[in-house]
Amino acid sequence: MTATLSPQQVRANRIKLVLLWSVPFGLMAIAGLVYTMVQSGYISVGSKNEGVLIRPPIQLSELALTTSEAVDKSSLWQDKWSIVVRGSADCDSTCSETLLLTRQIHIRLNKEANRVQRVYLSTESALSDELTAHLATENHYMKVAVVNSAADQLNNSTTMAELDTALAGSNQAARFFIVDPDGWAMMYYLDEHDGGAILKDLKYLLKYSKER
Repeated sequence: MTATLSPQQVRANRIKLVLLWSVPFGLMAIAGLVYTMVQSGYISVGSKNEGVLIRPPIQLSELALTTSEAVDKSSLWQDKWSIVVRGSADCDSTCSETLLLTRQIHIRLNKEANRVQRVYLSTESALSDELTAHLATENHYMKVAVVNSAADQLNNSTTMAELDTALAGSNQAARFFIVDPDGWAMMYYLDEHDGGAILKDLKYLLKYSKER
């Protein structure tokens, strides 16, 4: 025999049913509202990175590059995260400080250092004797790549122009930038970023990316 529910029990069961249906729809509505507010700029969501994100990322694998015989230009960006210093034929005091900083950061990665490389990226085909000697003695593990701007223009590539525009987006000169193992320039750093903040970013990227 089926038990008859009291009016109070019927009311309680209806309330429970309404709550069960309300929770998922309520969460969906809240998520939609938060997304709309973030997209509109009313609220911001903190990110893990200390550097400045390049939005959208810029693909560098199609750059026309010249490298030394010891460096395979077709796979320059593959398999490693890259700390890239954008330079020219000469290296002033700021450039020298950046080379020293990136070398120290690379060393402090300890056992993860082999997953990262440093690259000096220039549009000048001939580096000065002083810079060449400095790289050979103080930064001998640093790869040097030269961008062939004429070839890029011939191929209607705007990659280098896009990159330089992105790196100057904050009205400050970017000290260096990070490229992922697939050739995407993702993030850059300014004078305000200290070594600890940059090291924190790299460790985070290495921790949550697949080792290749």
